Amino acid sequence: MLETPMRMPDLATTGSPMTLIRILATVGDAVTRGQTILEVETDKAVMNVESTVDGVLKSLAVEEGAEVVAGQVVAVFEVRQSGSAASIIQNVAPAPVLRASTATAVAKSPPAPVVATSDRVSFFARNRARREKAGASRWTRSLTLSVVERVVARRTQASKQTVPHFYLQTSVNAEGLVKRRAAAEASKPVWDAFFVIAAARALREHPRFGYRFDDDKLTPHGEGAIGVAVDLDGDLYTIAVDDPTGQDVEQVSDSIRAQVDRLKTGDPRGRQARPTSLTISNLGGSNVETFTAVVNTPEAAILAVGKIMPSAVVVDGQVVVQNRVNLTLSVDHRVAGGKAAAGFLGAIVRELESF
Repeated sequence: MLETPMRMPDLATTGSPMTLIRILATVGDAVTRGQTILEVETDKAVMNVESTVDGVLKSLAVEEGAEVVAGQVVAVFEVRQSGSAASIIQNVAPAPVLRASTATAVAKSPPAPVVATSDRVSFFARNRARREKAGASRWTRSLTLSVVERVVARRTQASKQTVPHFYLQTSVNAEGLVKRRAAAEASKPVWDAFFVIAAARALREHPRFGYRFDDDKLTPHGEGAIGVAVDLDGDLYTIAVDDPTGQDVEQVSDSIRAQVDRLKTGDPRGRQARPTSLTISNLGGSNVETFTAVVNTPEAAILAVGKIMPSAVVVDGQVVVQNRVNLTLSVDHRVAGGKAAAGFLGAIVRELESF
């Protein structure tokens, strides 16, 4: 058997550090070439790191939550000597020349603990334990952010600093939504399903909002998929619903529920980022009436949805009580102006009121 090191590929394509989010193999596992063993977060997306050999994972030189750089040794495999060592590792990326400070930091990174698969604590359980521990010493020390929280912090900061936001607000008659949901024979559809479908339909009429600003030009983005912001134990994710216009409310609702279940169970497929044209952020379930959301770059807009609640409105000269919901559309002004955004938001309202 031959010990073969595996080095981190430059998935960021810029040489910048990447954050190791999840380890998907345990020391002692038999691993095949092309099998995903790590998930890392680059400045663009969550990406998979695949094994470059067929062999047994002997040791890991990294741990979840650590920053890694291209060329850094992340694992060591035992492989059969069926050919020359050069032929086995010929596709491994060479180690980069690191600054002294970076090299020191990498050298001090402790290896991941060796645990049996059945004893591995889930990603979400570790986050809960971290928060409970932090709560016990509240006001006496700083709080450590999870990997996902750090990624969201960087992205929202970059969005607010680089994207010229503007906001439009309106109110929607939600009587049709309430009746449609109440009429469902099986499980009630999630509220997000209605807003996903309405936004997707409006996007067909106003395709400019399916583009992103890209070096003084607009580039299509997301292929019409609609994202839904999901908060799990304080960590924020965006799931993608493909082709919502070709599905009914129940189908979209089932898709959202299935993807949320994947996140809860730690399924790696649930955490892989996929491009979307627009994101829905709904805080109605948290009793929030109105709020503004930060654009989920590189998208051009995000729709903030408030609580569906009885409101007094004037209809045909009479004051009546009607279920209504407040919407706020945050827009990247580089992609569209106020009039175009008003037309897009108006189309969303029309689609919602058609249910």
